[in-house]
Amino acid sequence: MPEMLPQHDTTRFLDDLRTAQISNLLVAAVIEFDVGRVLAAGPLLYDDLRERLGLADRSAIVLLTALRSIDLIDVHADHRIGLTAYGQEKMDPDSPFHLRGYLGLGRFSGDVQNMIQCLRDDAPAGNVSFVFHEDGPPSSLDDTETADTLTRAMADRARNVAPMLAAQLDLGQCKHLVDVGGAHGLYSLALLKKYPGLRATIIDRGPPLRVAQEYAEAAGCMDRVTFRLDDAHHAKLDDPADAVLLANLLHDYNEADARAMVQHYAGELARGGCLMVLDSLLESVPEGAPPVSAGPRPVAAYSALLFSICEGRCYRRDEIDRWLTDAGLSIDEATISLPAHGALVTGRKDWKS
Repeated sequence: MPEMLPQHDTTRFLDDLRTAQISNLLVAAVIEFDVGRVLAAGPLLYDDLRERLGLADRSAIVLLTALRSIDLIDVHADHRIGLTAYGQEKMDPDSPFHLRGYLGLGRFSGDVQNMIQCLRDDAPAGNVSFVFHEDGPPSSLDDTETADTLTRAMADRARNVAPMLAAQLDLGQCKHLVDVGGAHGLYSLALLKKYPGLRATIIDRGPPLRVAQEYAEAAGCMDRVTFRLDDAHHAKLDDPADAVLLANLLHDYNEADARAMVQHYAGELARGGCLMVLDSLLESVPEGAPPVSAGPRPVAAYSALLFSICEGRCYRRDEIDRWLTDAGLSIDEATISLPAHGALVTGRKDWKS
């Protein structure tokens, strides 16, 4: 039976859900970090601006990307960051038309205060860890109740995206797909339904794998799936993979860990194999420019959400490309576009490697 497809694009629904994150960052930029006053005297280089704001690199990238995505700041040809005319009028304290007082009412919002704390600490809020590190603190991914809720929540989104991925992705020459941090496994299951000769290995922690087993059984695919309890950062495969999928995983981790994961699984590929990164990506910046993307705005909002609950953020397309090429892979020219600003970027291992 053909894979059932959603009748309505989920993009707008998720954009509407995440848009409040931009509001939280805008209020924080005005009432706590006073970006308008800092830039009122003129544009600054990224490192100088970050230092003036008292922010770590990840925090500065998330905040400044959000402001650029709504046209309040821009990057000049000399790579300095400055207020736009719009930003100057609304954020500069010397502007007769600034909205600083009005935005200041947002200081009474718990969500704004939470975001400010995340920016100050360069760390997610609360004591719940949504990522796993072998030598790190306890992870919610190993807590049965929390992980079950999280995995099923992520499955809601995947049901809207996985059929679209399977419809566009050609894995006809692949025999073994490895789904790293695959959780519910719905991306793999959609591809198994399309390709009867394909088998999949899903790598994750115990509680998410139990959900994946439930879904695989319902899909009639149990005999073609291996459920592997392992550390997604360093799992060594018994045999090289024809394809490795990192779906909505890298954005959970900081840049060093995300880059290391790409490097590791590039090494686990068979010759001619492909490593696929599925994620919501920010626009690239030119080489040598500050790491502040122009958007798009909905992805900047999603990046802020991720920033507040895990160690990562949304990465730019040029960052993903660089990690893949640094790992010795050649990037496919074709990129698959998916709902909710998703993009599938593929790096291939040379047959001679």
